[in-house]
Amino acid sequence: MEPTLTTEEIYDVLRQTLPQQNDFASCDYTDELQEILDFGVTSKLKFLDLIVKHREEVLSIDEAPLDDFHIHHYKSEYGEEYMDDRIKNKFWFAYPALIRITLELEFGEKYKSYANNRDNI
Repeated sequence: MEPTLTTEEIYDVLRQTLPQQNDFASCDYTDELQEILDFGVTSKLKFLDLIVKHREEVLSIDEAPLDDFHIHHYKSEYGEEYMDDRIKNKFWFAYPALIRITLELEFGEKYKSYANNRDNI
């Protein structure tokens, strides 16, 4: 029987494959684990393969410039210094968001429907 992915393994994979600057959210990965398992990614190796497969595109999405509306909105919400660092270093998303972007890239509309249902949209 294949071992089941754990929250610790999720974090290990993210730390091994994604930039440290994106490791800024306080998260236990419980919700993300359930989503990953719901889409049949049940082992550390399968999760690693998924992250590596979409890594370049996910990081490209992460570094894409924000529009002025979002920059102003986030500066008012999180502060100038917080946003200036992200603008300078071209990153926006924490690890949990990068997981969800990866799932959307891999599973498309199926994941979007799942996420909308999760968020009661």
